[in-house]
Amino acid sequence: MSRDQFEDLNNALEDHRDGFKRMAEKATNGFGLEPEYWAGRAKAVDGLRETIYEHSAEELEQGESSTEESHAGTEVESAQDRDFESDSRY
Repeated sequence: MSRDQFEDLNNALEDHRDGFKRMAEKATNGFGLEPEYWAGRAKAVDGLRETIYEHSAEELEQGESSTEESHAGTEVESAQDRDFESDSRY
């Protein structure tokens, strides 16, 4: 998986997770299913993000991506946390 593909997938999963979190908040006001259900779904999406990150990191270690892209940290980085204007890769 290329770095761009990983980032697109990660961003989509973050949006999906955040939707579950919003549903959990609404559920505390008596809307829909129990808050624990939605919180569990959000946690499952975070688990999926971690799995995808680990798989992507394995590919980088095996040299399937350029060494420039191998700067990935130990945590899954949110696109919201990035400074795209000062990062020369974007």
